[in-house]
Amino acid sequence: MELELTDEQRWLADSVGQLLAKAPPELTWSALVDFGALTMASGMDGLGAVELALVGRALGEALAAVPFIDTAAARYAARVLCDESPGFADVLTGAQAVSLCLLEPGGGWELGRSATTVIRHQATTSTVEGQKVAVHHAGASGALLVLYTDGEDRRLALIDADADGIRFTPTPGISIDDAVPVSAAALTGVAVSDEHALPAPEAEIVLARLLAIGGILAAGEAVGAATGLMALARDYAGQRRQFGRTIGSFQALRHLLADMYVKQTSAWSTVLYAAAALEDDIDDALRTASIAKAYASRVTLEVAHGALQVFGGIAFTAEHPAHRFLRRILVRGGQFGDAQHHERMIGRELAAGARRAELLG
Repeated sequence: MELELTDEQRWLADSVGQLLAKAPPELTWSALVDFGALTMASGMDGLGAVELALVGRALGEALAAVPFIDTAAARYAARVLCDESPGFADVLTGAQAVSLCLLEPGGGWELGRSATTVIRHQATTSTVEGQKVAVHHAGASGALLVLYTDGEDRRLALIDADADGIRFTPTPGISIDDAVPVSAAALTGVAVSDEHALPAPEAEIVLARLLAIGGILAAGEAVGAATGLMALARDYAGQRRQFGRTIGSFQALRHLLADMYVKQTSAWSTVLYAAAALEDDIDDALRTASIAKAYASRVTLEVAHGALQVFGGIAFTAEHPAHRFLRRILVRGGQFGDAQHHERMIGRELAAGARRAELLG
């Protein structure tokens, strides 16, 4: 597995950065689609998880407000089954954004048995009812990827966002980042076509990949936000003067900035490795994605806290951009499971493995 970025990948990262710098905010999503960001998620042209992580980092650094993570994660996860489930391949074409409807009131990212359930089966459709929360960019999405229960099985279905029986309620108090709009979704008597619903075995495969790539992309965007905030703090330390010297010349701040750089760099390396592991389908790729998400969620927040110390009081004013980077880091750090969630999950897996080895040994 190649662990260094190729020249083409570096050019890609630079190109996305330039695109985000030039495109007006209201045209950013269409510019990304035209650039081919969604084509990468579909696995065309030999592009995949690493390239998506590069885009995610650029979005975080620019604080772009686009439905990239949910859409790219859905496309990437579903592409393994597009030949077996032609109806599901709809998500891999076109320019429509996708919102993930996975979480439910009072639930977490363990995503056990869903309370959103099938209430009636017809010849070629099922009727689904339930409540979903933390639906990102619902107003910009053309489709929803919904997790629901059918008997004893978990299933995933693609549903038009404007289908009858779906009602969105904005919940601005849930997200601390205004650029990431969050809604609750009520599904009442929603018809789900069998063509656009995955059977349980395929749904479990797609769901596992969805959580892995989603965590990687969220971590990548958090790293991008930490990178942008660290750059602001570095520039400020080189300009702000006290006692006749720039504050960046003070040893305490120099050590703080150096620690921030190490944490940001190591977090990005972890994300890249997890993306490459998932793309190459190596053993423990899903666990590697959890490790990357846990580590990046913690250290990017530490980088943000260090930057706030460099800025001092001005970082807490509404006019200064530092708090916006911090907000993005917090939102992406919690999406697809925060550090504690992944640490507990990894711990349970390791403990179960140790017990099995003890029994077999």
